[in-house]
Formats: sequence, structure tokens, C-alpha cells
Amino acid sequence: MLIEVRLDPDALRLWQHHLIAELAVLPGVAICLTLSPGRISWPRGMETLLALEDRIGGRPADRASERVTFDTMRPLARGSGTADLVVDLAGGSAKAGDPPVLELLCDALPFETGAIAAVLSGRHALFETQLVEDGSATVLSRWRPATETPNRAGSALDMLFGRAADMLVQEVTRLRKGRPPALPPSPAPSVRRGSPAAFFIRSLEGRIRAKLARQLGQAPDWHVALRRRVGGDGLPDLGPNGFQRLSDDGQRFYADPFLFEASGETFLFVEEFPYTTQKGILSVAKVAADGSMSKPQPVLEGPDHLSYPFVFAAEGAIWMIPETSGRRTVELYRADRFPDRWTLHQVLIDNADLADATLLRKDGKWWLFAASRARWTSSWDALSLYRAEHLTGPWHPHPGNPIQVDLASSRPGGRILDIGGRLIRPAQDCAGGYGARLAFAEINQLDEDGFQQRIVEVARPWRSNSGLHSYDRTRAFEVIDLFGPR
Repeated sequence: MLIEVRLDPDALRLWQHHLIAELAVLPGVAICLTLSPGRISWPRGMETLLALEDRIGGRPADRASERVTFDTMRPLARGSGTADLVVDLAGGSAKAGDPPVLELLCDALPFETGAIAAVLSGRHALFETQLVEDGSATVLSRWRPATETPNRAGSALDMLFGRAADMLVQEVTRLRKGRPPALPPSPAPSVRRGSPAAFFIRSLEGRIRAKLARQLGQAPDWHVALRRRVGGDGLPDLGPNGFQRLSDDGQRFYADPFLFEASGETFLFVEEFPYTTQKGILSVAKVAADGSMSKPQPVLEGPDHLSYPFVFAAEGAIWMIPETSGRRTVELYRADRFPDRWTLHQVLIDNADLADATLLRKDGKWWLFAASRARWTSSWDALSLYRAEHLTGPWHPHPGNPIQVDLASSRPGGRILDIGGRLIRPAQDCAGGYGARLAFAEINQLDEDGFQQRIVEVARPWRSNSGLHSYDRTRAFEVIDLFGPR
């Protein structure tokens, strides 16, 4: 397959170089490059805004929006002749007589124009790929990516540019296998265009408020809360009544709770984050019959940050998969002496940035759900799947990874529930910020061909809390974590 990548000579950037390099290594793909003046234009003052941010916060070593020269891209082009597909990075360069043209839009605008407008106005972007043939366009896919840094335009743009490269590589991969089904058109978004100057003032005010809150000890943080289970065996009915907070000494926070019953006792596993070390460890507390909780005691520490202690039983043993994304692994630990002695049994997946790995046994197969992060991108918005015949693997990535990109329903938020034969997956809703709400999604399709889910309930934090992002339960108790005042 010969792919022509069409570039605007005045808008060559590192994310485009990265995209071309990823396309060039696809099996059976050859790349040719052409220069075609397009419709990409940055608003006046945008480059100045990025320079000011770099002066205040430091310049990242690797920036997706960095300008590059055509000479750096030229070695990636090793094909010639009539292209089978055009990937348009010039912003609307399709013309009569072209082969099929793959375009990327952001909020129905040429990609970079729409991405900058979304960042400056503080709204969530909507990405769409469309295939243009004979003057008509068909929408093939739709993503809702996340930006973790609303007060830093440069970092936010990097995350959008990184997901753009991700999306186009996936779309080319799908097109090589045949024409994907078209999606119905979406309502045209209401596009507001903020200015770089207004963004800088707004972001500076936000940074000052956050710094003052930290210095005055008023910054909110995560905490864990538990209650006796209510609502029977249906969907969780979350609200303030009955929850008891897991106390802390003000020198740490607790988050990512998981419950486990063993030998007639209930244990609560949590991420413990001491402020002095700025590195998460895993701890466990005992839960008494009345719901009172003992002081958590550390059970697993490492050289890197640990979190999300997914504890489960299988094959006559008790296991735990903590998040170890800092070392780009998914690791399986076995309880040598439950609950306080754990030994690394096997690295299940290596060289992959996967967060909050959550297992499900279905139809005799193991499935692993995780939030996946690619170059420059956020870990809040993309869900990837892996499959294995046995717990210890080998684990195979789903051919459609990332299986979905949606900041409101992708990142795992706890153990998958079986409610009357319906598989309900807790997922973080990050549309209002990291872990702002907790979505419960029914899994409608899970196989080698694809994945589909439907949101059936969204739980919101209450009172002065502004985040709710994990849920687990046993026969007797249910547990959550909340983000709010100390």
C-alpha cells in the first residue's frame, strides 16, 4: 500500500514526523511525501504564549508542536508512484482526481486550527477522521481525547497532537483491512475561539490560586470511605449516607480502594501516598464487622510509584496486580502470606505504559482492561484490551487498541461487576478533571472483533468533594474514594 502524506510546508511539526515514522513501519506500507500549501494557521500571539509558559514552567525536552524541517522527514519516504491513500496533514487539500483522502478534523475544523481553539477556550475537543472520495466525505471514527493541563496550553496541545498521530495510525491500519463502517454525523459543536492573551491571564490566576491553597494547607486531596453495602445486588446507589472516612494523619492520602474477603475477614487494600516521599506504596487495613477500619499497614513498596492494588483469587491462590506504569510493566504478584507478604510471580506485559490494569474472566478466557498512554498523550482517555488463555499469559493486545478514546468512560475505576449476568465496568469520567465522576458502563461486546459499552449510570461526588473515581464491594461492604477538603 502506497500512502501519500500531504504536508503544509509552513506548518511542519514533530508530531507529524512521529506519525510518518509510525506509518512507515506498518507491514506492507510505503510512504511518499508531498508539500501542499494548506489552511493551517496559528492565531497571533500563540507562539509567544508557548514561549512564556516555557519561561515560567520550563520547556519540556520533547514537544509535539516543535517545528521541524522537511529534510528530517525526507528519509522516511521510500515509495513512489500513484498513491492508494492520501493522509492529509495540510488541512483540507483534497482535490478532484485524488485517490481516497483521509482527513482529521477537530470540532469540524481543520485539525490544528480546531485543536488550538479548543485549548484556548478550555473545552474538550472532538476528533473525527473522515474519508473523502469524489467530493463526498464519510466519518469513520470519533474520539474525545483528554488534556491534563488546562492551565498550560503547550502541554495540552502536545496531548492533542499525540492523540492525533495515534488516531491516524489506527485509521490507516483499519483501512488496510477494508472499509470500516461509516458513523452517523454528529451535531456541529459550538466553537468558541479564545485568545492567547486571555488564556495566559486565566491560567496565571489558576496557578496562583492553586499555589496559595497548597501553601495554606487548604489544597484538596483523595480519601477513602467505606460503608455497609446498600441497594442489594443492583447498580451501586452512591450518596453521602453511611460512608465512614478512612482516617489519616495529614501526612499522606489514601486512594484506589479494593476489598477482599479471606478466612471470614474483610481486608481493605489502598494506595498510600506519603507527602514526604511523593511516591505511592500499597497498604492494607482490616475491616471490622461494624465497618470500622484499622490503620493501614504497608505491604508492598518499590523503587517506583505503586497504586491501584487489584486483588483477586484464581487457581487456588490470591493475587495482586498493582499499577507499575512508571516502569512500563504489568506485574502479577502472589500472596505468600496473605495479606502482608507478596512476591513478584511474573511480568505479564512489558514495555507498555498501562495504568489501572483490571482483569475479567469471561467464557474461559482472561481479559485485561487498562488505560493506555502513547507518546505525549494522557492516560485519562484511552482504553486498551489484552487477552490470554491463561492467567500467566501469553497476553495478546487487541488488534483494535486503543479500543476506545473517550475521556468520560475509558480509564478503569474498579473491579468489573456481574449484576444479574450483566457485566458492569466502573470507569473514570474525567470530563470535569481527573476522576471527577464515576461512570458505570455495561459491556455489550467483548471479543476479538471489538468492544462496545453503554453508560448506564454516572455517580457524582457530593457536598464539598469534587472527585469520585473508584468503587469496589463485597457481600457486606462497599468502598469509594473521594477528592475533597482534608
